[in-house]
Amino acid sequence: MNSTRAFLPGKPWFRQPWLVFLAAVLVAALTARLGFWQLSRAEEKRALQQAVDVQTALTPLLAQDLLQDTSLWQQTHRRVTLEGQWLSDKTVYLDNRVHRGQSGFWVMTPLRWAPGQVVWVQRGWVVRDARDAAKAAPVLTPQSGSVITGRIATGLSHMVELKKTESPAGSSGLTIQANLDLSQMQAMVSDKVTGLLIQTDADSEGLRRDWSLVGVGPEKNMAYAFQWFGLSALVTLLYVWFQWIGPLRHARK
Repeated sequence: MNSTRAFLPGKPWFRQPWLVFLAAVLVAALTARLGFWQLSRAEEKRALQQAVDVQTALTPLLAQDLLQDTSLWQQTHRRVTLEGQWLSDKTVYLDNRVHRGQSGFWVMTPLRWAPGQVVWVQRGWVVRDARDAAKAAPVLTPQSGSVITGRIATGLSHMVELKKTESPAGSSGLTIQANLDLSQMQAMVSDKVTGLLIQTDADSEGLRRDWSLVGVGPEKNMAYAFQWFGLSALVTLLYVWFQWIGPLRHARK
């Protein structure tokens, strides 16, 4: 049998009914599948938010708790209250951190909270100096013992480095880096690094601490799901209209 008989005469191949039907089914199925995938992502984020809420609702950990059970440092987002001494000479300014549309730095300082043990603290955000990119607004660091509250973090977000941006303390007095990982944290201090905290006290010392959990809420995924389902429904309606309703109306006329 000649293969051309599978096509309706007078119509190009891309307008054959079976091919249009197949394309509509594939597009509708794919967009619906993407919609369900976005719903699953929204559910994952909803579960993550619930886990964060549970952790933050627990009683804050104290130094004696962490000394007795070091595994408590694995309880991400758990609140912690510590008293210790800032190692201000080890402070690192993480570059290109944007806060409410402004460019600035995350200020990272280790806190010796027990003999031989330090925790690195993301103390807050400070705006960059408008006249000199290697300078920042003044930050005060208490010299005596400090009591801080924060939440346990797993690690810092990594910024893409087009070139090496590490700037050892020089005329500006700031040690500026693009990133700071656990190995670098340990190499910069003689004490054992036991964890990483994001300080959640009220704004002070020239630092902003109104942190937000980026990407945790399910709202965006729900909106994407609605768009994908809408596109799937639109493809289905267009197929029915142009392949069935339109020809029937034309035939009746």
